[in-house]
Amino acid sequence: MIPAVVRLHAMVPEKTTRREALRLAAGSLAAGTAVSLSGCTSALPPLGSQLDFGRVDVPDADDPAYRQWLPAPARIADDRHHYDVLVRRPTALDYTAPVRFVVPKKSLLTDLDYVGVGYANYDRLLSTPFGVVLEGQFDAATVTATLADTGYARDGAFHEYDLFTRADDPRTVAVRDGTVVYANERRHEAADVRALVDAEAGRIDRYHEAEDRFARASAAIGESRMVEFLRPNDARSWLKAEGFRFDGDTAYHVVTHLYPDGEAVPTDRLKQRSVQKTLLTREVDAFHYEERGQRATVAGRIPPGEGLDPATEPYPPHATWGGAVDPDAGTATLRHEAGEPVDPSNLRFELRSPDGTVGEDGTPWTGADSVRPGDTTTVPSNGAASADVAASTLQYTAEGASYGSLFTIETEGDG
Repeated sequence: MIPAVVRLHAMVPEKTTRREALRLAAGSLAAGTAVSLSGCTSALPPLGSQLDFGRVDVPDADDPAYRQWLPAPARIADDRHHYDVLVRRPTALDYTAPVRFVVPKKSLLTDLDYVGVGYANYDRLLSTPFGVVLEGQFDAATVTATLADTGYARDGAFHEYDLFTRADDPRTVAVRDGTVVYANERRHEAADVRALVDAEAGRIDRYHEAEDRFARASAAIGESRMVEFLRPNDARSWLKAEGFRFDGDTAYHVVTHLYPDGEAVPTDRLKQRSVQKTLLTREVDAFHYEERGQRATVAGRIPPGEGLDPATEPYPPHATWGGAVDPDAGTATLRHEAGEPVDPSNLRFELRSPDGTVGEDGTPWTGADSVRPGDTTTVPSNGAASADVAASTLQYTAEGASYGSLFTIETEGDG
């Protein structure tokens, strides 16, 4: 018997293609969502007179309170100096917003279980390689009551948090009033809710305390509706930080690169990238460039009405999925356990061998108008095309392009 994998995936609907999502989204942990500064600039035209690199009055950012949750990079690897971080304030927008602000929500929804609090009801979401921190105005009882109706089981406590775990697609949830810390071992590089909890309490070193360069970059970018820190593809840059700030329905995009001491800041190239709209989101209509020592910052204004309407943009459902495998029968049972209902016409499964060969493709739910919490279905789990491989992949999709895995369980098959 060899291990096999059954995965549940999400697909972002037709409005945003997979290529566009990967090219335009502002990166998420898992998925290459930022536009890079890397590549040759020789083909770029010279700066034109039609754009003014004058002053853009960007609203002030708040202090970066999210830093209290971030463990020092050594918790991942001794030689790691930084890791990717995404901060969002999920509260709903009622006006059009830049593409690179709107699109990341699609990836985040595929990465999150529903635990009794809807996405827009969180005050802050912090995504890290250790897991996701969700803060808001809710009681722990709301979350624990929801978890009790799913495949999660209580698994003791860690300081002031109640812990819940599950083995199918291994996940852990830590809960206290106003805070949920969530980790999925398959999604998060260093899944560890305890590291996040310990950092917030000051029991271990924090990122900005252990790494002065991150302290400077995070102090410069602050906290706003969205902030992201990335390991840039530009080999000369040490860290890329970007943020979106709003003044009414006018948005501002700020991107900061921090360069190592002794490394020349590529001023002309950064300005050229701004003109090409590959450094800032594509909707900007005015720019401001500034250098302070080894830190280069480009800020852009996005006029009202430019971008995507969050209210009409199609998003994957915010839901919790579970499942179990019967290896003797060669089937897997899928469960919608909590969260938003799903149109069954947007659901299918796909059996895939480890080398990517597709064996079967079908619709897991039939004869229903809607798939809701408590609904189950049974699908094959061992129909990979290769007779020598028993791995299989199960996909959840919402019509369109851009896949994202929602649910994974391991199976066994004959090999």
